[in-house]
Amino acid sequence: MDAGNLTFINGVPRITGQYSGFDTAAIVEATILAKRIPAIRMESTIENNDLKTAAYGQLNTLLSNLKSSLSGLRNPPGLSGIDSNLFENKSGFLTSSTSTPATDLLGVSSTNSSVTGTYDVEILQVATANKVSSGSVADGTAAQGVTDTITIGLTGATTKDVAITSDMTLYEIAEAINGVTGDTDVRASVIKVSDTDYRLIVTGEETGKAVSISGAGNFLSTFGDGANLSEIQAADKAQIKIDGIATVIERDSNQISDVIEGVTLQLFKAEVGNNIKVELDHNLGAVKEAINNFVVAYNEIKDFVKSQQNYDPASTTSSKPILYGDDILRRIDTNMTSILANGALGVDSTGLNNINLIGLAFDDDNKLTIDDTKLDDVLVNNLEGVRDVFEFSFKTDDSRLRVISRSEALNVDDFELIIDGVDGSGNITGASVTGYGDVFDINGAGLVGKAGTAFEGITLAFVGTAGSGAQTINVKTSLGIADNLFQGLDRFVKTGTGEIPTRLEQLTTDNTDMNEKIQAIDARLELTKSFLYQKYARLEQVLAQADATRKQLEASLSQSS
Repeated sequence: MDAGNLTFINGVPRITGQYSGFDTAAIVEATILAKRIPAIRMESTIENNDLKTAAYGQLNTLLSNLKSSLSGLRNPPGLSGIDSNLFENKSGFLTSSTSTPATDLLGVSSTNSSVTGTYDVEILQVATANKVSSGSVADGTAAQGVTDTITIGLTGATTKDVAITSDMTLYEIAEAINGVTGDTDVRASVIKVSDTDYRLIVTGEETGKAVSISGAGNFLSTFGDGANLSEIQAADKAQIKIDGIATVIERDSNQISDVIEGVTLQLFKAEVGNNIKVELDHNLGAVKEAINNFVVAYNEIKDFVKSQQNYDPASTTSSKPILYGDDILRRIDTNMTSILANGALGVDSTGLNNINLIGLAFDDDNKLTIDDTKLDDVLVNNLEGVRDVFEFSFKTDDSRLRVISRSEALNVDDFELIIDGVDGSGNITGASVTGYGDVFDINGAGLVGKAGTAFEGITLAFVGTAGSGAQTINVKTSLGIADNLFQGLDRFVKTGTGEIPTRLEQLTTDNTDMNEKIQAIDARLELTKSFLYQKYARLEQVLAQADATRKQLEASLSQSS
């Protein structure tokens, strides 16, 4: 008789197959495995979905990098868009008229709103902070015996009262003054000149403003001349001349930002007679760096696309990439190639409209290359043409009309905008476009392109004169490759609505649903497995009873014989 198989039914060990000779465990496992095929298929799909999720995530990152590289080249929309526009970025170049390096005397920074040009700056005097000193004190660590309440601050600014008690040392008096520095912009320190000579030094934290100290007790009579402490550095104002204008310009600070619009001058040192030439020009280096970053980001996407298309069905060693034949990947590649091939749209015949004209070209792998010599030349000699290739251009004959936002839906060329009027509160009373009619919804001073029209996706603002009447504004637009790509990529990567985030969300949902179904299948199969073992156990019981009956019958027959 077969020894049977040791199996566990609901955790209880049992011998099965002892009488039948069946490999019960193998039969049950084979049955369960057959019934679990749908779950196995779903597990394979989940694994495949996880690979797709990782690939889509990598693609989404690459596309987001491309968007970032295009941001400063596309003419960012909004009233503050100029601050992020790399074509408006300026650099200051300094030339000294003496042997002293200009950068030892002056630093220059500028905002994008600054105007290119050349200025001569002569630094006559740098601003200094007022610094006053007490007389000599024999022991700075001893109680000074001074009782007073002093009022301290900078002239014309916030002052604070500081209580001085007779038991305070010179160091403690300095500490008390520093306790209100946040309000007064006056700080104090103690200088040890020798073992028998200590000085209280009080300094203003702002240049060009005198330190003011007054008291009703004996502070000034003990540490000063009765009215003041000794001045060791005056509170001088900065003094400069611009472009040879005789009038001296004075400011409290060495950081001067209100003389040349959009430009901040940082004065380091005065040198009378040195006319420092400040040349403000477009920061071509920043533009070229951004173009290089765009090319790198674009080529990384092309490498990814190629890696997902690199499959030979006839090869026995080639494995199919996870996004091979993927519809989203195919549309992204087609969209990018089409935009670059078509170039800038709506550019005048006198402008540049193609990447080839600025030194960019496709190689044999359809990746972008840069001819540095050609790009440098066109940046220096035709920056506006480079802008035409990349930017969305919105040029009007009325600077009061600005673009607040725009989207991919925008599909307009040159147009004539008619403002019916502006009421007393600055709100537009009516607007239309010649040849298009009523295409804007009016929101105060804003014009929002209506859905379904060529102006869908654009929001304008017109800051007109309150109470003014009808006026006509001519607008010329063009769409460069940077803005076209930037807007087009939103269709694929925008959070919540983009095709990739939507696909990722669907893959997650599908995996969650399949995992729940797999758990349900496995729960049912556990019950089925228990049922089968019990079924085969009952079979063994029946066979055992039959074997016992057989033995009894054989014994009875043997006795009868």
